[in-house]
Amino acid sequence: MTEVHHEDVAAYALGLLNEEERAAFERHLDACGTCASEVGSFAAMGELIKGVHPDDLLPQPPDPQVESLLVHRAAKERRRRSLHRGLMTAAACLVVAAGVFLAVSSVTSGPNPDSVHGPARELLLTGRTYSVTDPATGVSGVVGLEDKGWGTHVALELKGVKGPLQCRLVAFGDDGRSEVVASWGVPEKGYGVPGSPDPLVLHGGTSLPQAELNHFAIQTSDGRTLATVTV
Repeated sequence: MTEVHHEDVAAYALGLLNEEERAAFERHLDACGTCASEVGSFAAMGELIKGVHPDDLLPQPPDPQVESLLVHRAAKERRRRSLHRGLMTAAACLVVAAGVFLAVSSVTSGPNPDSVHGPARELLLTGRTYSVTDPATGVSGVVGLEDKGWGTHVALELKGVKGPLQCRLVAFGDDGRSEVVASWGVPEKGYGVPGSPDPLVLHGGTSLPQAELNHFAIQTSDGRTLATVTV
């Protein structure tokens, strides 16, 4: 049986696992909400490292006078890794090192990567979807749902909202229970509006089973409802 580790989420999102490893990790995703929510972060790295040769990511030979035992052992281990494993490690390190840059640039200098590709967009294309446009606020949203062993995987496409705002997507069950699926910030330029046409696309999860969901509310942080999506 193929052994699955949580750290395989980067390799899965970047398409670096073989067929057997990929199938095993997808079974793992059904029961692990943490890994499911992290897949989107690593999927965005696919475009960032496209065209980069793995040799370009290897370090230069270290200076013998300053090389520590730890660095020496790490370099030796990298030389033994296969090509695709080396690329996976470099990509994961790049995510950690550039995390702040990616968080800022996703708001200030381009569309959300999930608006083009990624697990959120895939769920909106393949899952069960529900949509709404609120006539009072002008906000429109599409919610995609997928059953998981831990609850429901949820994706959201949001348009017609300007910032600055702090928002959240809240799931409500038939029994009155509610859970926050995801929260995000809306920059001043907004999403899906003139001058900023790209929608916000994101995903998260709720422990509520899909069969027990009643509706979703797109709210501001102070509790104002921008749109309600009935399921």
